[in-house]
Amino acid sequence: MKNLRAILFLCSFVLALSAFAVQTPSGQDQDKQSDDTGQGHTKRGHMPNAEAQLKHITEALNLTDDQQSKVKSILEDTHKQANAVMNDKSLSQEDRHAKLTDLHNAAHAKMRDILTDEQKKKFDDMQKRMQDHAHSEENKSK
Repeated sequence: MKNLRAILFLCSFVLALSAFAVQTPSGQDQDKQSDDTGQGHTKRGHMPNAEAQLKHITEALNLTDDQQSKVKSILEDTHKQANAVMNDKSLSQEDRHAKLTDLHNAAHAKMRDILTDEQKKKFDDMQKRMQDHAHSEENKSK
């Protein structure tokens, strides 16, 4: 149970790229599978797809077409790498956490490089809310 909780927390941490990772609008069921609306929500604790993250970030930060293209590339690459880390059974829990943290930080840095100053402030606020939410979820499960 402790390992499962840690893995769920790690997924949430990686998902801090967007504030919607474990939130759904108007209190809808948070455990629903990906649906026909293309929102890309998955079961709680799992990563939303890159398209869903891109849509949310685009709306929240009002990204230009060029920024959207770059963010999409970053998100897809990060998802691919995070999945590889999560599926690597040779890694210890600590190593997995460290690698996911590095992926998260690298993705943040790449994304911040393409944002305007105003967008960076909004992005940082989103990340703060996501971290606060992830920590409150972790405390609830203890």
